[in-house]
Amino acid sequence: MNRLAAPSGIEKRTWTWRRRLAVGAWVFTGLCVLGVLGTVLMVAYGLREPVERDKSCCWEENITPEWAAKSMGFRVPETATDRRAGLRTNMQYDVALLAFTVSTAEADRFLKPLQPEGTQLVHNTTPEEPGYTRSDGFGHLGLPEPETFVDGMRIGGLCRGDAKTPEGRAVQFCTDIYAHEFQPGTTRIYLRASSDAALAKPPA
Repeated sequence: MNRLAAPSGIEKRTWTWRRRLAVGAWVFTGLCVLGVLGTVLMVAYGLREPVERDKSCCWEENITPEWAAKSMGFRVPETATDRRAGLRTNMQYDVALLAFTVSTAEADRFLKPLQPEGTQLVHNTTPEEPGYTRSDGFGHLGLPEPETFVDGMRIGGLCRGDAKTPEGRAVQFCTDIYAHEFQPGTTRIYLRASSDAALAKPPA
């Protein structure tokens, strides 16, 4: 009767080495997977966390709608209500915000001279999801971000001198303009101006 020969010492050592190598490979692979997963989670967290952290950072105090309108170069209609303003500063650029509510007819009179020749405000065809926020957004003023609206929303913008009108020449910075008729006959104007140079702050 033939019997299998017992493994020699060399064969035992080879098997033990191979088994250890296999275990080590599995451990290494597991650590790599965990490392990749950890990196993905950190990147995802990093993309969200700065916005959450930054949106409460660097907002100046004592910013009034009157100061913002003057600094940005806009004349707010006297009939405007619910006026709100803010100024966010950082090392790269400053952002001034101004929002107010007027009748839709008054909004049209305000907006018309701010439209460069041959242009018009457009509808928001690519809205952001509800709950969208940004570090320099109108959420700081207690308002939803205008980029999330579709119905009744018109969007435009201009830089200084784009509109050849006294109102257009008065504009000091490149400004995003949003006009939202949130109820029939009533429109909220959102203005967001950005400047690479630091804006002069109002007196404390």
